[in-house]
Amino acid sequence: MSPDLELSADQLAKRAQDAVEDLKREGLKAGVVEEWEDCYRTAAQPDAFEWWYFDAQFDNGWTAVLAYSTKPMTKPHAALKPSVQIILHDPEGNRRRLSPTFKGADLVASAETCDVRIGPNLLRGNLDHYVLHAEADDGTVVDLKFDRGAPSWRPGAGFSYFDAKKAKYMAWVVPIPYGTVEGTLTVDGKSVPVKGTGYHDHNWGNVSPGLGIDHWYWGRAHVGDFSLIFVQIVTAKAPVVGSLKLPVFFMARGDEIIIEDGLPLSLVTDKVVDGPHGRTYPTELTFNWSSDDGTVELAITNPKLIETIDVIEDMRRWQQALIHLFANPTYYDFNADLELTVDYKGIKATEKGRALYEIMMLR
Repeated sequence: MSPDLELSADQLAKRAQDAVEDLKREGLKAGVVEEWEDCYRTAAQPDAFEWWYFDAQFDNGWTAVLAYSTKPMTKPHAALKPSVQIILHDPEGNRRRLSPTFKGADLVASAETCDVRIGPNLLRGNLDHYVLHAEADDGTVVDLKFDRGAPSWRPGAGFSYFDAKKAKYMAWVVPIPYGTVEGTLTVDGKSVPVKGTGYHDHNWGNVSPGLGIDHWYWGRAHVGDFSLIFVQIVTAKAPVVGSLKLPVFFMARGDEIIIEDGLPLSLVTDKVVDGPHGRTYPTELTFNWSSDDGTVELAITNPKLIETIDVIEDMRRWQQALIHLFANPTYYDFNADLELTVDYKGIKATEKGRALYEIMMLR
């Protein structure tokens, strides 16, 4: 069953009412992202995780990913264990992945704006502009400045609830769906000036994703004048209803949001191949968005697997062995070709470029 396409009028009305109530509960404004939303959201919640994520692709062939985390998402009830993940790829394809960790007292963050310090690492921004510094013991240093190029966004209230009381949740906001980036990367004692484009989102929650989610596809792209975020989350199987597909879609042209309704989005995958860690993945993905106002198609091909992570690698070995008896949580990250076709409300365009996307497999 695809509930995204088969919701009744009553169900749609209930969803709309729930969305209004969710905004009110969380103190949010419909269609507006405010600066405080990128602050330390779980400062008063010891049983929650949180991270601020950035990625950038540079004109000289380098790429960078930075994630500032309060604790692993697999351990929301554990004590603070701040970390900064640094992933760099050079033009020759060499990869450097570093994850310096710190004591709970080394995390200092604002509950009013985005101002985060984890040891010597810092992150500061106001939706429009961000300054990042990250470093590791081997001498790797990343200094970047991000400037927003597309409107900040969240889908509705940005919260996904996992219980009837709406006490267990995961949440998400995207301060920079697309932006420009410049700065320096220092690797092996050499500083490399970089300039390119990037993305920033912010996630937090108090329930491990593996408890309610089977897998997800998440991607982003900027082609021509279009900025895109496309997501399909598949929940774990439940009695009677089975698993549900939860789509999310964002498309902006320049500084105007064109589409933010995910319900009409569907995903078809094809040509599955074997991947690392005993998993498989499709090499062709087609996202289709269709309504009475028009259609959008994203055809993704020729993926290059650029990152593979064992999701439970932070756990003790005996815990990993126990989990691997019934699950194999694995994360894949890809860079791929994208062809975007738009025929929507008088906008007709075909653009080709690159897309970054991930597959998170939690079961």
